[in-house]
Amino acid sequence: MTGKSALMAGVAAVALVASMQAGYAAKKASDATSAPAAAVVPAGPTTSELAARIQALEDALQADESKAQGDHTRLSTLEQNFNYATWSFDNGRPTIKSGDGRFSMIFRVRFQNDLAMFMQDDPTTLPSSAKKDLASGSVVRRAHLGVQGFAFKDFWYEFRYNLGGTDVETAGLSLARVSYVGIPGVRVNVGIIEPAFMLEGTTSSSQLMWMERPEIDNIAADSFGAGDARRGIEFVYQTAGLFKPDDNLVFMAAYTGGTTASNTGHTLGTDESTQALGRLSYRLWNDGPNNLVFGSSYAYAFNQRGMTFQDRPQIRVSGERLVSSAVSTAKEGLMYAFDASANFENFWIGGEWANFTAIVPGTTAAQYNPNFSGWYVEGSWILTGETKGYTVTAQNNEIGGWTGPKVANPFSLDGESWGAWEWVIRYSDTNLTDLAGGTKYNGGDEKILNTGINWYLNNQVRLGTYYQYVDVDRLNASQKLSVIGMRLQFTN
Repeated sequence: MTGKSALMAGVAAVALVASMQAGYAAKKASDATSAPAAAVVPAGPTTSELAARIQALEDALQADESKAQGDHTRLSTLEQNFNYATWSFDNGRPTIKSGDGRFSMIFRVRFQNDLAMFMQDDPTTLPSSAKKDLASGSVVRRAHLGVQGFAFKDFWYEFRYNLGGTDVETAGLSLARVSYVGIPGVRVNVGIIEPAFMLEGTTSSSQLMWMERPEIDNIAADSFGAGDARRGIEFVYQTAGLFKPDDNLVFMAAYTGGTTASNTGHTLGTDESTQALGRLSYRLWNDGPNNLVFGSSYAYAFNQRGMTFQDRPQIRVSGERLVSSAVSTAKEGLMYAFDASANFENFWIGGEWANFTAIVPGTTAAQYNPNFSGWYVEGSWILTGETKGYTVTAQNNEIGGWTGPKVANPFSLDGESWGAWEWVIRYSDTNLTDLAGGTKYNGGDEKILNTGINWYLNNQVRLGTYYQYVDVDRLNASQKLSVIGMRLQFTN
C-alpha cells in the first residue's frame, strides 16, 4: 500500500508541473499575439498643432464676443431712439422729451374770445370832454401759439406769438427768452421778456379771474416796462423755508427797454428809454391749502420823452380809454406799490395800492412832478369747493403768484358733472387827476365795481360772464356806464 501511494503521489506531482508549464506557455503566446496591435497606435498631436487649435478657438471666441457687443450696441441705439421720440401730455400740453431728460419741447395754445355790450349815456348829450362812445362787439383778445422747454437741462427757452388783440393793439412776437436755470433757486432771463411784476402781473392771463387786470397793474406794465414783448434781462431768486418751514421768498430785478412792436422811445438821434424794476414777495404762512402772502413792487423809468398814464375800463372790446394823463415834459418816472393776498380753503381775497410820479427836470411852479395813484380790492368764492393755488416756483413769470382752481369734476353730461363754479367781485379806484403845482392834470378818476361768474368746464375750457358799473369823474364832465362782458377761453 505504501508503494502504491507513493506512485500515485508522483503521478499527481508530474501532472501539476505540466499544467503550470502549459499556463505559462499560453500567457507567453497571448503576450506575443497582442504585441503587434500596440505597435500600430498613431502618435499624439505635436506642440505646433495644439497651438494652432488653441488659436482657432480664441479667434472663434473673439468673433462671438464682437457679435454680442454689436448686438448690444444696436439694441441700445434702438432703445435710445425710441426714448428720444417719446410723446406725452402734461396738463393737456403735448410734450416731446429726450430719454435722458436734458431736452424737451412743450407746445402751448391760448385762445380768448371776448364779447361786450356797453350801456352808456348818449354821448351827444355829454360835454365835449366826456364824449367817449364805447362800441359794443366782440374781439379775439388773445390767440397765442408757442413752444417752451429745456435745452441741455440747464437752459429753459420760451417763444410765444400772439395772433389776436383788440383793434388798437398789434399782433406779433410777445415772448422770446432764454433762461439759465443751472443754479438752484436762481433764474436769469434774457431776450424778449415779461417781468414778474405787481400782484396780478405774476398771474398768467390764462389764470385771471377777470377779462383784464386792474388799471394800476396795466399802467405799471405800459409806463414802467413790465409788460410783455419787452427787450430786457431779468434776475429771479426764490427760496423756501428761509425763516420758517412754510415760508417762501421771491425776489425779482429786471432791466428793460422798449417793446418789439414799436420803436417808440428808440428813434434816430435818441437813446432808448429804459426801466429798472424790482419785486419782493413773501409767503408768510402756509398750512397746506391755505396761504398768506405780502408783496411790494418798485420801478424807475429813465430817459423818457414824456410819459402817459392811461388804461381802458377793464375790458378791451373797445379801444377807448376813459382816463388818461399825459406829462409831455417828463424825463423820468418813479412808482411803488404794496399788495397782500390770502386764501382760506375755497375763499380768496387780495388787494394792491400803487403810486406813480412823473419826474420833470428843474421842478418849479410851472414844472411840477405830477403824482397819480390807485388801488383795488377783490375776492373769489369757488362754489364747488376747489381752492386757488399758490406757485412757489416756476420757469415763467407766474413765480410767487396765484393760479386758478384745478377742476375736480370736469363737465360731462354722461358723468353728471358740471365742472367748477366761481363767483368773483372787485372794486377799483384809479385817480389820474393832479391839480397841484403849476400845471393841471385832469386825467379823471375812474371807479369800477365789477362782479361775475366763472364756469370752468375743465382745466382747459372756461366761460365767464361779468357785469361792470363804471363811474368816471373828470371835474365837471362825468360819465357813467354799465358793461356786460363775456369770455370764452381755451388754454393748455
